[in-house]
Amino acid sequence: MSKILSSSAINAIYKIGDLMIPKNGEFPSYSEVKGLDYIDDIVSYAPESDISDLNMVLSILGFMPSFVIKWFVDKMAKSHENEERGGISVIFRQLDFGIRGIIFATYYTEKTSPSFKGKKPVDIIGYSINRI
Repeated sequence: MSKILSSSAINAIYKIGDLMIPKNGEFPSYSEVKGLDYIDDIVSYAPESDISDLNMVLSILGFMPSFVIKWFVDKMAKSHENEERGGISVIFRQLDFGIRGIIFATYYTEKTSPSFKGKKPVDIIGYSINRI
């Protein structure tokens, strides 16, 4: 699937994505959309060291049980509330920013997997880009 991220990292993104974007009414869950088919298009612009670090963290998370991933996602989300200027909060804020960016960029996209047969999230919210 990805030439840049490991299969374990991809598995972790799907798990985290389903926690952040579960199925809700007519909106499909994150894993149903399968926007990760185009993940290489997004992460290829990041510095190689960042991709390597992200791949390592996500690969480890890919083997973790769901309750550990849920704790991790909660910790990332709450890291912005912490006034601490250094330490582990900074790492969780950076991970939250990067992982959340990947998840939302691959969910709210016009590029879904050819195997996805539902209505795209961008169509549900009525978003379209007018190209001139």
